[in-house]
Amino acid sequence: MEDAEKTREQLIRELAELTAGISYGITNPISTLSSICDTLNRAMKKHTLLILALVLVFCEHAIAQDPAGIVLYFKSGNEVYLLLAEDARKGRGWATFGGKALEGEHPTETAARETEEETRGYFARADLLKKIDQQTPVVDQNRFAMFFVEIAFVPAQRVANHEPPTRDRAYFEKGLYAWIPFSEIEDYVQANVDRDRKYFFDKRFLPFGSQADWLWPVWLGSMQIAVEKHALPWKGEAKGTPNPGND
Repeated sequence: MEDAEKTREQLIRELAELTAGISYGITNPISTLSSICDTLNRAMKKHTLLILALVLVFCEHAIAQDPAGIVLYFKSGNEVYLLLAEDARKGRGWATFGGKALEGEHPTETAARETEEETRGYFARADLLKKIDQQTPVVDQNRFAMFFVEIAFVPAQRVANHEPPTRDRAYFEKGLYAWIPFSEIEDYVQANVDRDRKYFFDKRFLPFGSQADWLWPVWLGSMQIAVEKHALPWKGEAKGTPNPGND
């Protein structure tokens, strides 16, 4: 049973990489396809039902609209800070921005729209789209496409106080924002992330009124894949830079 679960996880990741490669114009997905064939060949005799189920999963992924989001960050000295938002209402804790696609959206469009909405319109989708239009995202096993955009520092409270362009509830999903040093999460993303665990960080980085001092493990899982693929756009920043201020 344990072997079947490992095979399932491996195939889901390989299928996601293959379909993402096709979606984002990676010109040579043959190596991934070859790996999938090898995995299928090893599992075929023992796990026929598993193979059939994964084929159905692949078909579903092929027609689904991909969720996507953006990690907004800035660099200060030897530290990198990530702009996170709290979603205490759903018990998720803190994470960057993103969500489900609307019908017909490309993942870059989804990422830009969701980030605009979840930052109350402070960061305009048109500007974000220009910055990620030619970027190849990190895609996790759920086909969530993660993009990265470096921005100039802005006080987190300024984002929280920004007047949304409309009263659409999508602009009011997040209420509190904070700059969290990457060094606070770095140890968490060096190995597989447990989605049932709460990953706590230093409360001194949180604004007044925050109800959560943990990171959303689903988002951490995507960041872990980015680390694994050496896809973070910054390189080996040192720890220990002072708090840039969240108020």
